[in-house]
Amino acid sequence: MDVLEVINTDVLVIGGGGAGLCAAISSKKEGSEVLLISKSRPGRANNTAISSGSFSASTGLWDECDTPEQHLSDTLVAGRWINRPEMVRTMTSGAKEQVKNLLSYGVPLQKKNNDKLRIVSLPGHSVARNVVTEKSFGTDFTLPLFSFVKNLGVNFLAGLFVVCLCRSEQGDIAGALVIDPARQGLILIQSKATILATGGAGQIYSQTNNAPGTTGDGYALAFRLGVPLIDMEFVQYYPTFMLEPSLAKTMVIYEILVYRGGARLLNSLGENITLRYGLKDPSDMTRDALTLAIAKEIKEGRGVNGGVWMDLSTIPGDKIERFQKFIPRGLKGRSRFLVAPVAHFFMGGLLVNEQGETGIEGLYSAGEVNGGVHGANRLGGNALTEAWVYGDITGRLAAQYTRSKKGISSIENLRAIIKDLKSYTEGKEQLSVEAVRRELRHLMWEKAGVIRTGEGLSGLVSDIEKLKEKLSETKTGDFKKLINKLETGNMLLVGEAVARSALLRKESRGAHYREDFADEGGQRWVKNTYIKGSDGYKMVASINPKK
Repeated sequence: MDVLEVINTDVLVIGGGGAGLCAAISSKKEGSEVLLISKSRPGRANNTAISSGSFSASTGLWDECDTPEQHLSDTLVAGRWINRPEMVRTMTSGAKEQVKNLLSYGVPLQKKNNDKLRIVSLPGHSVARNVVTEKSFGTDFTLPLFSFVKNLGVNFLAGLFVVCLCRSEQGDIAGALVIDPARQGLILIQSKATILATGGAGQIYSQTNNAPGTTGDGYALAFRLGVPLIDMEFVQYYPTFMLEPSLAKTMVIYEILVYRGGARLLNSLGENITLRYGLKDPSDMTRDALTLAIAKEIKEGRGVNGGVWMDLSTIPGDKIERFQKFIPRGLKGRSRFLVAPVAHFFMGGLLVNEQGETGIEGLYSAGEVNGGVHGANRLGGNALTEAWVYGDITGRLAAQYTRSKKGISSIENLRAIIKDLKSYTEGKEQLSVEAVRRELRHLMWEKAGVIRTGEGLSGLVSDIEKLKEKLSETKTGDFKKLINKLETGNMLLVGEAVARSALLRKESRGAHYREDFADEGGQRWVKNTYIKGSDGYKMVASINPKK
């Protein structure tokens, strides 16, 4: 197992979505040599690219009284006060500047006839503050950003998998060891600073709308270096994902069709689910509340083939035409179709400060890989705002940090790392990595999905321990299979973190619902959960009052 190439750079950015692209731009504009690497092509096949093309920013265009402080307040209320306020403030105070940045990068934002930005309202926001792209597609962001990155002279390599982050003997970050499956070998990237922008981990669930590569790699990479995880029990589920087998699997934007259009969600008895669960005011239709309502209907036998009906017959004719692009294609005159919740976003993540610093010198992180901004539930539109703001900040800080370093630090224990990696290829031929992955995804959805219990979560922790043993015994004959095994190991680590955190939180709050502790626990549960490593990578879960 050979190192085919050694690459030196000032700043290494891992991840080609919104946060990574903004970080690369920011670092390059500061004068650093930047290398961006990703599992897929930058700007494609990531969660930013498949998003609905909107983000939150207090611009004052709709309501002059709207301020970053009001945006902060709305975010804390939605997050049930689990958020870290200093991180939220960084996001909300920096959002308006990112609108200007995106326009300068060539992102096409919708404008009205008077050339002012078009602003829309989403559930949970006290005022309209969501900026949208011209086509309401995530690629409206990522493709112009990637084009801007290339024109700036940022280097990029696609199709790589990061095995591990590397440290120097002094303990600072020194780069990463990656696999290039196309060349069937290893690449050592030596950097003065590294930015993780690897996204979330939706693929640990069997039901998800996340991009295929969203397997929690960043959580695992940083955790193995000693960075704690925070609030991993809080996984957001999107309530309305297309369930019809004959139609494309796609996210059906309920914020448009139900909240703004007037469509209804119906159970098998024809009852309006939003009314049944007291969600009469459209502003109450936050993702956590609507997801739980739908999940309960399905679990209690009032679902339809594992979902519920979205009924478009109540949308007025003038709105039907306006919202046509949000209505799934191929309905052929039908006015209703089946939808169900899926795993969508991780509110928890790496424990960082309000500047995206991890506590390891030279290592930064931005976007969904971070915990702390969203608390127990994320407001629609805040995900990309976080990505833009923290991408910009970490890129700038990483570049400034590199100027203080005389050279690239030598990597500690490189031979031992490669030796361990080689041993990872050994095992029993008959055991399948894919089988381990399928079982994990099924168990996560069944036991750590929308509706959870202590018994189920305890069983899940035991199940994951057994799956880790199975994975260690699998054999990988080539680099593609080795990547699959390493990636599945990352998924198991994240799954265990979710299960242990959810087991620790004996209440229901935001997106975390415990059937055996169905009520929110009040002020005594306004606490953060932490997952830290002990005795190697063994997890230790704890819960502490918020400071």
